[in-house]
Amino acid sequence: MPQKIRKEWIQSCEFHPHTNLEVLRQVHQGIEKKVTSGGALPVLLLDLDSTLYEVGPRSGHILKEWVDSKESQNFKSVRDRVSKLKPSEIGYSLLDTFTGMGLSVGDPEVESALHSANHFWAARFFTNDYLDYDHAYPGASDFVKKAYELGAEIIYLTGRDEPGMGKGTRKRLIADGFPFDSERTHLLLKRSFELDDLEHKSKAADYVRDIGSLVASFENEPPNLVALSDLFPESMHVFMDSVYSDRPALPKPGFYRITGFTA
Repeated sequence: MPQKIRKEWIQSCEFHPHTNLEVLRQVHQGIEKKVTSGGALPVLLLDLDSTLYEVGPRSGHILKEWVDSKESQNFKSVRDRVSKLKPSEIGYSLLDTFTGMGLSVGDPEVESALHSANHFWAARFFTNDYLDYDHAYPGASDFVKKAYELGAEIIYLTGRDEPGMGKGTRKRLIADGFPFDSERTHLLLKRSFELDDLEHKSKAADYVRDIGSLVASFENEPPNLVALSDLFPESMHVFMDSVYSDRPALPKPGFYRITGFTA
């Protein structure tokens, strides 16, 4: 089967037919089972951006700053449209966002504005200073907290890098009520911005195995989810259907799917 992207990948996967709460309950039950069996410690592996955290508000705030900056002055019609940006129009990328607002990237002004906005956005999005605009998805911290209370080792495995986003990530995890900065909690950030996310997450497998037995992983990026399922075929792998890139991935049966951490 060829690799597919976005909705085609979703449509080609044979997800377990469970509700959000059924999937989350099954993860908690898996943790309880491992704890009572007295074997290896149960591990829960969690992505952050667009999995535990909604990052659209971060992008939205940066775009509003771009509108008010001198960088947008030459793109009046685009600037006027972006100033009316709705949260529901914010996509994975600025290209997705512009398209969601009905802006045609084939238009020379729109294309130039997108290039300008992307440059402005990239200099801010991957920094500590803007993480305060993220929102933890409703119910996310409660789900992770219960997993921790049941005895799970909590590993936050993220594509964020230590130099640019480490400080802000730690601050937000604590402020948002996620188990962190205590025993059985771990944060795995990239050592540098340039390191590929997939490479970073694949290499984390040895770290997970040294700690215990993986019960479940949660990811919004199909290629990362597929890689983790290849590394841990006996574990649950949960696709967070929020926003995601257009990187291709091989459809596979057996994944779980949620749209959030509440009903």
